[in-house]
Parts: sequence; C-alpha cells; structure tokens
Amino acid sequence: MKLFKKIKNIIISTVLCLRFPFLYPRNRFDGKHHADVLGTCVWKLKQKAIQDILILPKLNREINSSSKFLTFFDYTAKLDAHSRTLTIKSPLETKEIDLSGYCSDKFEILGLRLNFSISGNIIINVIVEPFDVNDTTNYGFGGKRVDFITSKWRYFWYKTISWINEQILDRICILPSYTELDAMEPGWRKAFGIQMCKEIKKELKKHKFLYKYRIVQIKEKWGYLHWYNGGSPKDSKIYDIIRKYEQISAKTCGVCGKPATKISKGWIYPYCDDCIGDRQFTEIKDA
Repeated sequence: MKLFKKIKNIIISTVLCLRFPFLYPRNRFDGKHHADVLGTCVWKLKQKAIQDILILPKLNREINSSSKFLTFFDYTAKLDAHSRTLTIKSPLETKEIDLSGYCSDKFEILGLRLNFSISGNIIINVIVEPFDVNDTTNYGFGGKRVDFITSKWRYFWYKTISWINEQILDRICILPSYTELDAMEPGWRKAFGIQMCKEIKKELKKHKFLYKYRIVQIKEKWGYLHWYNGGSPKDSKIYDIIRKYEQISAKTCGVCGKPATKISKGWIYPYCDDCIGDRQFTEIKDA
C-alpha cells in the first residue's frame, strides 16, 4: 500500500509540475531539486561523524570573573580576550575562531561558559562598555557553528554518500513526489489552489516568464495565505493575483475549503462551522 501511494503521489505531482512548471519543488536557497534519497542515512552518519558546536555571545549584566579556559567531553576551549581569538582543540583537530566577525567591538569579552541545556555549546560572556544597569537596548548577536570531526572513517563515508546523494541520485530521481502546492493549507488548495496557479501561469506566459518563475515559500500566517516568489516580470499582475487570493484565504476554511465563518483565537486560523470544533473563536463579519 505504501509503494502504491508513493507511485500515485509521483504521478499526480509530475502531472501538476508539467502543467505548472513553477510547482516543481526546489530548495529555496540553492534553487535545485533534491530527491534526497539517502537523506536519512546521510543525517545519521553526520551525527556520528561530526560534533557540532555553537559559539554564541551573550550579554551579561553582572560583572564577574568568568573562565578563560573550558574542558568539555574531549574538547578544550581557550579564550584570548585581548586578541578576541577562541581556540578549540579536539582529539583530531584544532581550530582558531576569530570572534571579531560576530562579536561587536563595543562589547568587552568577559570569558567563557557552557550552555548546559544544549551540551557542548559555548557561551561567550560579553558586557557593554561603559556598563549601564539601566540600559535596555536589544543587542543582536551572531552565533557561529563549528564542526569537529569525531571519527575519520565515518566522516569519509558521510562525505562519500553525501556526494552520491547530491551528484548522482538527485540528478537521476527527477520525478517529484510532491509539489510546492503541497505546502498550501488543504482547504485553500481544494478551494482555489489550481485556479490560482492557472491565473499565475496565464500571466507568466504573457510575459514569457513561465520557466523562470520560482516559488520561494508558501505558508499560512496570521490566518492568511502567504505566497513568496523569487521575482516576477516587470509590469505583470502576479502580485495582484497573489494579493487577491491572500484576501480570499482569510475567508476560506483552511481545513475543508468551505467559506469560513469563524477565526480561532490564539492561533489565528479561519474555520467553517463544521471544522471549528471546541476552539475559542470570533465571528467573521459578512461571512
């Protein structure tokens, strides 16, 4: 049954992508389709081959003495606050991290400590100079992830299988098992998903942009459809079409596609009388 369902999904998804090329699933960052056939295997190997350490500066309102040297698991971390250099040594490799790139010059570095809620992650205690206890500024910090090899042979297989997965299988397994439209709420997809795609396709063909158009993300937020793309042809009506269906979505049940009569409280979401259940709600005016 699972195999039959998978084949059925591939056929339906392929037909949809042939009708609407912009529904072909692509990674939002690199614009490529990833079948990810060996994705689970790659992920498990990575967990065993690499120790991922997060380095995160954190504002410390209390001036105190903090460690300049840490030992955790088989790792040691040494901080040179003057040069803003953090040295982390593992059994297999040593790395020096320049903190100046993501820890602002306006901060004085106090020292290091571990974040025990996420083992192995390093917190860099920093303080603003001059120190003001009444300062309520929301300072932003940029964290950095550093990978350390924990097993050379597992790392070798991780890199090898990753390459096979990305360079061979991704290029062979081009038939999609889902489309970008799958990210739309089921009720909205049922009520107007295909019609919205038809209107967008018609507009794209008019501007000869059908095969250039890319969907970045489709999601629900605040009870509305949010449809993000990677750009549209100049003077097109693409954004008018998107805005039209965003407004329609607010009055369409996201579960079944019937006209919505209620908006749930807390998690804002449009429901019809049959789907609202025991949730708290407010009535939609002119529903």
